[in-house]
Amino acid sequence: MRVLDYVPYLQKNVSIRMKPFVGLVLICLCVASLPTRGQAVGEPVVQFKNDSIPAMAFSVTGSGRHFNRFYPVNADSVRLRIGDTLQVKVTPIQSNRNLIISIRNCYGNCTIDERATSGSKTNAYAVLSANIDTLKDLTLKVPITQTVNFTDNTGRKLSLDNSSLKFIFVYISNPNMSPAVYDLQVSVIRKTERNNEYPLPAKLKRPSVTTARYHAVLIGINDYSDERIKLNRPRSDMARLDSVLRQRYDFTSIIRLPNATKKMVKDTLTALSYRLLSDDNLLIFFAGHSVSTDENNGFWALQDTRQEDLDSYLSNASLVSILNEMRTQHLLLVVDACYGATIVSYQVMTNQKLQTWDEKYNQKSRKAMSCSSLEEVPDNSVFLEYFIRRLATNSEEYLPSEELFDSLKNEVHNKTQIRQKPTYGHIKGLTPGAGDFLFKRKMRLASKSE
Repeated sequence: MRVLDYVPYLQKNVSIRMKPFVGLVLICLCVASLPTRGQAVGEPVVQFKNDSIPAMAFSVTGSGRHFNRFYPVNADSVRLRIGDTLQVKVTPIQSNRNLIISIRNCYGNCTIDERATSGSKTNAYAVLSANIDTLKDLTLKVPITQTVNFTDNTGRKLSLDNSSLKFIFVYISNPNMSPAVYDLQVSVIRKTERNNEYPLPAKLKRPSVTTARYHAVLIGINDYSDERIKLNRPRSDMARLDSVLRQRYDFTSIIRLPNATKKMVKDTLTALSYRLLSDDNLLIFFAGHSVSTDENNGFWALQDTRQEDLDSYLSNASLVSILNEMRTQHLLLVVDACYGATIVSYQVMTNQKLQTWDEKYNQKSRKAMSCSSLEEVPDNSVFLEYFIRRLATNSEEYLPSEELFDSLKNEVHNKTQIRQKPTYGHIKGLTPGAGDFLFKRKMRLASKSE
């Protein structure tokens, strides 16, 4: 009942002497009930009355039929922005409650069917789940932050970038032995600029693979000031990679650092961390000598490295501290050196999720590819032979680094006497993402092949 509904009753039953006081109280209550400036107000975007779900509807059967219910929220249609909050309220009408709300974010090609109970083949990531009995007012609040964590099939947490969010799927599951009937309301709570820690653009600004810029830093060291460190091939390997990238791929800039010192490498990467933005993508290639400690901490040997002085090497920890400042959409580190896998936090299980090129690009990535696991490798790099060959023979407009790695890992292992084990995974110490670095072919090459 509203405050004003009490007015007729009070006019009849309150004495004349008390009316001024009661009037003042009513005015205060009315003012208090008005929404204050900046107060969050929910805008309904999805509403269903007396919707139903069968018993034990919480899984997928062998036929692929989804018994749980799901409701799509189009991020563009509802003008969802970073800093908003999605609010889901489920009110049971006929059930023993205990219903489950799950939130899945979709960043790619999504199946759109508002009332479908089957065929929900989506590229959605499960980011949140809760039992309605544990929620205040039976309401689940989902803040739309810049990033959100997702746990993959291996139990590892990845970071998803909500700038490319296209749909949010609200799933309702019923683990009970009896059917359930409920009301559902999904609303968006807007935040004012004053109370919002994030900027409020007109809509979500999504990364675009069509406007992406690519950059590369190529490092090859074989002329060491310490004559005890001897290699012959890294500089020429770097030059061969530089040639195929310039001829066949769309790189805005390629920086070559032959026989670079530790300071040169650190200064170059630090400068790029200031210059490159979210529309940029960076490839870093290193060929040279490297060592590892008993704790599997890796160190690159640069031109001025002294063999017994570990401080003169570029440590993985120092490298990662610079890479952590990079704002690029994608970062790929390719290490053609001994003990290269020391930079990899854990290997990526490739081909686990089908994605379009847009989906791979829209999510950030921080990946590393190494010619070996935790062993020494010969100066004559079989890994780089297959790496360059795959880049040179690629006929697709985009070549994901995951696909490139899949095409060479078995060949490298079988064609090396020591049975090298190439590795590919997330860079140790950096926030892992769900995307992938794409090698983008030059348009004139793509048009000729067509």
